Amino acid sequence: MKQFINSLIIAFFGVTSLVGCSAKQEEQQQEQQPVVVVETPQTHPTVEPKKEEQPQQPVEVKPTSKPASTTKSYYPNEVIIQVKNWDQKLKFLKTRFEQTSEYDGVPISKSQGTLFYDKDKNLLRLDTLSVDGDVEQTAITDKKQILILDGKGNEITTLSWQEWQQGQPNQALFDFGNYTALLARHNAVLKEPYLLELTPKEGEPYTLYLTLSKEDYFPTNIKIVSDLMVTEAKLTDTQKNATLAFDTFRAGGLFK
Repeated sequence: MKQFINSLIIAFFGVTSLVGCSAKQEEQQQEQQPVVVVETPQTHPTVEPKKEEQPQQPVEVKPTSKPASTTKSYYPNEVIIQVKNWDQKLKFLKTRFEQTSEYDGVPISKSQGTLFYDKDKNLLRLDTLSVDGDVEQTAITDKKQILILDGKGNEITTLSWQEWQQGQPNQALFDFGNYTALLARHNAVLKEPYLLELTPKEGEPYTLYLTLSKEDYFPTNIKIVSDLMVTEAKLTDTQKNATLAFDTFRAGGLFK
């Protein structure tokens, strides 16, 4: 019996020893493992990082009506309509011009001056100026007869409008107020967005080029080509529908 009890005691201490060794080994393993310290905020609430803001793309706002576009000028019929519009609205005109003529590439004449036009009275005045800007000659007409004056305003001669106009190499320079009729007499081709090419529907052949303003389709350059003769007039300082001086057409007393 005593031997049995001793065996129990030995077994108990053996088990205890094993448990102790096992616990000691676990403590050693825990000591050998690295300690990971996790820092946690003490009192601050968790704040999520801000997302990077993407730049806002501009929102395209579609207009309710289609805006005017220069592409409209690519259509010949639209260009012709615009030319007729300013022609019908034109009441007064004052413009400077520089005109050159050449034959087979050789310059033969050059002139400059100022043109005045009153549509209601159907009166036109052309002052030819010297290089210094002095009036060398004046022509005033009601498109029936034309009065030619010298630089001092003295009458030189009187001619019929048709006779005088036929002697002009660039008749379109004097057709303001009648461009609707001018277009009706010609076939029109749009060579470039603002360059209109006109050829007569009947009569002697020639080619008339009208370079038009991008703002209102008013001519800025008028060129006529007939065989080897080329005459070109450049218009500058153009004033449309600005009231003209009272005595603009009273020189010589013929037109009142």
